[in-house]
Amino acid sequence: MHTKLREYFLYPAFILLVLAIPILIVSVAVNVYAGSVDLYTGGFARYHISAATGIGDSQLQGVARGMVDYFGGKVDSPQVEVDIRGIKRPVYNQKELIHLEDVRKIIDIFKMLEILSLIIFLSAGLYIYFKPGVNRLLRGLQAGAVVSVAFLGSVMLWALIDFNSIFYFFHILSFSNDLWLLDPATDYLIMMFPEGFFFDAAILIVATIIATAIVIWVAAYAAKKVLRRAEKPGNGVGSSV
Repeated sequence: MHTKLREYFLYPAFILLVLAIPILIVSVAVNVYAGSVDLYTGGFARYHISAATGIGDSQLQGVARGMVDYFGGKVDSPQVEVDIRGIKRPVYNQKELIHLEDVRKIIDIFKMLEILSLIIFLSAGLYIYFKPGVNRLLRGLQAGAVVSVAFLGSVMLWALIDFNSIFYFFHILSFSNDLWLLDPATDYLIMMFPEGFFFDAAILIVATIIATAIVIWVAAYAAKKVLRRAEKPGNGVGSSV
């Protein structure tokens, strides 16, 4: 009876482990890059934002820092005072501020997903490790890595084929309003972050996730080989799914 009950919980734990891995990798990657000043300043330099907006590079550095601090919950507003061709003004208008508030809510969701998926990953992983054994845990890690590569690989392919459609789909799915439809002639948010910036950021994030998943798969594969070499007949180490 005890063994049957253990087996009953084993398969849900295995599935939870597999699903937690891509969610954890994605949420960590999104949170890391959302909090990266270098990501923003790199985009500013690549797309010559200083020349396009009249905002100096040092001020753009302040804009990037304000964005990171806002998404990180360190400040209540991303608003920054800038000097644009001799005129001092707030960089964002009210519409842009409301949109950035919506963006922060999405980032907050990814932060919660990171914590939740980490808890599930550790709980399911420890349960599998102490019940069937390390081999099944390693199989779960590999399966989760495969799911991550398959899903994010499809997203990357879609982005490479038609980024406009995936960009539109993401906004329709994520926002309940149309405040993300900004005017590049008047709204500095879209001037500083053109579509090319989001394409580059998306490819970077997806590539990082895929690379991380591959590392997990290879590490689990290597660990399984080491365990096989270390196994001796009758020692009871390992288990198969």
